[in-house]
Amino acid sequence: MGVETKITFCRICEATCGLEVDVEDNRVVDIRPDPKHVVSKGYACVKGTRWGATQHSPDRVLHPMKRTGDRWEEISWDQAIREIADRIRTQIDRHGPETFAHFVGSAGGAILMSPMFRTALYEGLGTRRMYGTGTCDTMNKFRVNGEMYGAPMRLMYPDVERTSFMMVLGGNPAVSGNTLYHLPRAQERFGEITRRGGRVVFVNPRRIETARAGEHLFIRPDTDVFFLAAFANELIRGGHVDRERVDRHMTGFETLARCVEVWTPERQAEVTGVPAETLRELVRAHAEASRRSGPGQTGAALYMATGVNQGRSGSPCFWLLEAINAISGNLDRKGGTLLGSGLIDMGEAMGELGLTFDREDGLPTVSGIQPSGMLADDILTDAPGRVTAMIVEASNPILACSNPNGRLDEAFESLDLLVSIDLFRNEVGSIADYVLPAQTWMERPEMPYALQSFAGACPTPYMIYADPVLEAPPDVRPEWWIYVRLADELGVDLFGKKLLSFAAKSYAKALYSPIGRFLPGTERLMDGMLKGAGMPGVAAMRKDHPHGLLLPENEGDNFLGTDRVLTRDKKVALAPAPVVEAFERNTERFYAEELANRDRLKLIGLRQIKRMNTASSNSEALVREPTNHAYLNPEDAARIGVANGDDVEVRSDHGKIRIPVRVSDEMMPRTVAIPQCWGHAKADGLSHASKHPGVNSNLLAGDGLEHVEPLSGMSHLSGILIDVTRAS
Repeated sequence: MGVETKITFCRICEATCGLEVDVEDNRVVDIRPDPKHVVSKGYACVKGTRWGATQHSPDRVLHPMKRTGDRWEEISWDQAIREIADRIRTQIDRHGPETFAHFVGSAGGAILMSPMFRTALYEGLGTRRMYGTGTCDTMNKFRVNGEMYGAPMRLMYPDVERTSFMMVLGGNPAVSGNTLYHLPRAQERFGEITRRGGRVVFVNPRRIETARAGEHLFIRPDTDVFFLAAFANELIRGGHVDRERVDRHMTGFETLARCVEVWTPERQAEVTGVPAETLRELVRAHAEASRRSGPGQTGAALYMATGVNQGRSGSPCFWLLEAINAISGNLDRKGGTLLGSGLIDMGEAMGELGLTFDREDGLPTVSGIQPSGMLADDILTDAPGRVTAMIVEASNPILACSNPNGRLDEAFESLDLLVSIDLFRNEVGSIADYVLPAQTWMERPEMPYALQSFAGACPTPYMIYADPVLEAPPDVRPEWWIYVRLADELGVDLFGKKLLSFAAKSYAKALYSPIGRFLPGTERLMDGMLKGAGMPGVAAMRKDHPHGLLLPENEGDNFLGTDRVLTRDKKVALAPAPVVEAFERNTERFYAEELANRDRLKLIGLRQIKRMNTASSNSEALVREPTNHAYLNPEDAARIGVANGDDVEVRSDHGKIRIPVRVSDEMMPRTVAIPQCWGHAKADGLSHASKHPGVNSNLLAGDGLEHVEPLSGMSHLSGILIDVTRAS
């Protein structure tokens, strides 16, 4: 047939950039950015354009695998489903349904179909033990959204196209994409703000790559709560509050003002390293931008990402940031922060998954996800209801989660049943009882990540649909199919509806039978979603809009004062009691600890353009270096007595690692950055990664109640106190 070019979009991160893929004999020949994509416009990062090395890796799992002792054997799907279901049933009969748990990574969360059927299976069995990497990066935002706006999925995004002032804390979008909103070409689009006369400020302990598009401001790790409190106080003291908007649409302003009144620019400067006058100048610039009106640009927006989320005050930080956007008049305003409209009202539809307290330790389950930092405790405990069986989907929590002294390794090895659904046999898969092969994003039809397609978190609203680029290997299955087959074998009714459950199970059983090729594909469901939202269906999207369909711009003024505010009084809560209580209980204590430890080093993570968590670790086209490094400021390197390439020992209260150094003035003094999700020395199913193992920095992070934020279940993974010495 020769080479055929197919149009699709990348699903490695939330940017979902458009791609052109050359295919011959069901193999990727070349991948290029799609110049006609309506938003990414010819941009794609190296992780997407070099996906072929992962797609066709010789290490890819292509058949269900069963471990017997130290040996692995291929088995049939019927055997795998039957044996796994039998072992799940045995565990539930012995210990109750809460013994059966699930863990999902970001790659699994980006699939439209899998979450529906995964949730339906676990709800049908009566277990709520659902964990995920969301409590390693973003769950604080969902908790605060629920408290302020009435639903976790009320996701505001910055109006990047029209703002005249934007401040980004703890994010590096040019390298890692964005958290919870869609912004391909991030550096270029931030640069456009400055080119049209606006201002972009990046607040970060490291001078990040994205800062080339604007200004950079150093801040000591995990002190953002003091900076934001002082910023809010200065706005209020300076008279920069839109009182008419606040009085009409919001509650709790006086409580908010009281909470922040002690946090002056001078006081925050003592621990953040941000000079008092610098903060005052930023507030003045923000206020001036907020007063602007006119074509092209207006308003101001604050945004924060993983580097702040992972601190001890992730939820109070996001509360203060959202409160600043709100009281300054920028919430629900062009050039400020907006609420999108997706195929469904995701906030309203997922309200039931918002917030529950179904754990004996009092920690919350936010958006259906329990704290990953409690997983080792939940497995290793002797208490009733302990986790004894688990499915891990599209994740490698041994490297992705806090793992003090390898405690999570011990926990997973103690499980009575461990199943990995993945492309490769990674660290979790190597100790699993079964590894089940999953499809790649090139092998399934898809619309974008749910936060774009359902929640509409897109500064440039659009929709796209893509057919599979490749035919999946014969013995590879989609995740939704695995959950439906397990439900059938376990006798579980999906969605609580017998007829719908029967139809799903019958379809799954027939799909890979001789009549399967005559059945409609899962794109039929997407067709219904599109048409139900008044858009062209799949056939029309395929024919007329292969590069995406632009939707009407979000003009704002469509949230405040409407039923889209899901709080009981239909007003934004500026001072939700649980967050205010946490802020008042902890902030002075944290401040005293910062003063006492301001001469000590702190550890932060570091995103790398060629890595997406652990998912790209086995790519020969991306990973060339044998290890990650600890990045140090020259001042710290000189004090410790090390230079580039020297090994250091890094110690925390939870563990120690040995790692080589890179000296760089991009680092703030007293700060060490180590790229996370390395540490593949024992990855015998990843031939390339095991030769380029690196070091797992999450061995330095704590777990358990003392190291999990009580409001959101987030793990403390950034701003960890450490000591660094030259390695002998």
